[in-house]
Amino acid sequence: MASLFKMPGKPFWYLRHKVGEEWKKSSTGLRHDSPTDTAKAKKLRAEAEASELRPAAVVRAGWDWVPGYIDALHLSEKTAVRYHGAWNWVSMWLQGEKLELAEIRYRHVQEYIAWRLKTKHRKRASRNTAILEAKLLAQVMGEAVRRELVAANPLAGLKLRRDEPERKRCFTEEEIARCRKALKEREEWMRVCFEIALFTGCRLRETQIPLRHIDLDADVPTVTFPSPKGGVAKAFSIPVPTALMPMFREMKKERRRTHTISEFPFQPSRCWQNFFKSVGIEGVCFHCLRVTKITQMRREGVPREVAMRLVNHSSELVHLLYDRHRVQDLAAFADAGTGGFAAAMPQNPTKTPSRPPRGKRAPTKSNSQSGKKIPSRA
Repeated sequence: MASLFKMPGKPFWYLRHKVGEEWKKSSTGLRHDSPTDTAKAKKLRAEAEASELRPAAVVRAGWDWVPGYIDALHLSEKTAVRYHGAWNWVSMWLQGEKLELAEIRYRHVQEYIAWRLKTKHRKRASRNTAILEAKLLAQVMGEAVRRELVAANPLAGLKLRRDEPERKRCFTEEEIARCRKALKEREEWMRVCFEIALFTGCRLRETQIPLRHIDLDADVPTVTFPSPKGGVAKAFSIPVPTALMPMFREMKKERRRTHTISEFPFQPSRCWQNFFKSVGIEGVCFHCLRVTKITQMRREGVPREVAMRLVNHSSELVHLLYDRHRVQDLAAFADAGTGGFAAAMPQNPTKTPSRPPRGKRAPTKSNSQSGKKIPSRA
């Protein structure tokens, strides 16, 4: 089996692998003190191992078993749809390249990503989407090894750096007023969706709340989000914002109504993108209402743990991504951290005397007692 090893006094990984009946040793040119080079060296070892064992593959199998494997993962409904969609793209490329399980190599991942970024049919993918699809292929290859369809997985330990996602911004008060004015002429679901998200910071799909989960007669009126992101296990309750009380009371009076929003249209996120574009607001999406709520809570001094509880954030690192500091927000803390240093600072610090130009001597005056000449002081 192929293996990596170090040579005394050498900074590189060395690869030992079998070519035919002969064992060979060679330098990879990749440094063992670099995590990135080490990951690349491991990929070379996996490829060499796959080449060694290629004749020993048990079955020359195709890819027909993959959709059933994805179903067997017992993913959530949305995640399963995303996995199947990703595999449809990977499968399309594999068929075009006529690649079998035993023929997959690491270079094929790079070729797939390049193809996915420039493909013209349907929708061109972002780099992050292409990387996620490539990682699914690596996961599938790992399962193929477990099923003994191939001898080794050359994509094991696949590490691809994703691009940093674009940070969502806050709505301004003027933009919120503009949206509300335009929403008066739009469908009811959009008006309801906008107001609930603005005052609670919930996600788009979470604005469809069963009315039985809104208790307005309790000592503390409460709204419960029964199916937030993460499923039923992540259900949470918060106090009803005062601004939403009249709207919820009117909904409760409608006997046929069971949810705040009866039904979403096809691709509601796309509907909101088109709406914001139509009112002249650039660089925002519906999720920016969540960013606005969280950032406004920080500006009002709401403790972080309370803000996280109100918007159902379990990770502080995720929560911090939503903070949007303006220079105006920091003005009150401009002198923070200086302690007593500012009081001890001289009010009129003396200027450092400038040196005379090179090549010119300072004027002198005579000393009546010694007769010596000494430089005059400024």
